[in-house]
Amino acid sequence: MNTQNVNVKTAGEETAGRCGEEQNPVSVAREWVAQATSLKAGVTVTLSDVSRYGDVQVEIRTNGTLNWRAWSFEPDFLFELKRNLQYVQL
Repeated sequence: MNTQNVNVKTAGEETAGRCGEEQNPVSVAREWVAQATSLKAGVTVTLSDVSRYGDVQVEIRTNGTLNWRAWSFEPDFLFELKRNLQYVQL
């Protein structure tokens, strides 16, 4: 059986800053979701703390149907989040 030791602290830091951006995508996502208060009818935006590395997942739904979902470590996460939030705001 092969095992691998992983430094969780380092892995979490690398994951959070993986996009090569100067801004922390998790902090920016939290701020943008909190500011998205004037949404179209039936739209919900949720931000979940699911990853043990500090990454978050954002979901945008309309009347319960999933429109968009992404993790903060994915490439172009902030660009896509901003674009999708623009679509659902009044």
